[in-house]
Amino acid sequence: MINQISQQDLEFIYSNAVNTIQFEMNFSNAVQELENAARAGHGKAATFLAELYLQGFRVERDSLKAQYWQNMATMQA
Repeated sequence: MINQISQQDLEFIYSNAVNTIQFEMNFSNAVQELENAARAGHGKAATFLAELYLQGFRVERDSLKAQYWQNMATMQA
């Protein structure tokens, strides 16, 4: 289902999720939205996830997840 979303819609999902993560306390759904957007081919979402997991910002620090999302971002570039 999410693979059929346009790049414009993915950009909107990405922007909303980033804003939620940065400025609101309820961010678990935003992380899930970022993951969905990244899996659908949104490279900025994958890069953002890699940074979140690398730094442990709003998520538990996880170098394996950070590397996974960085690899996804590289493949989508």
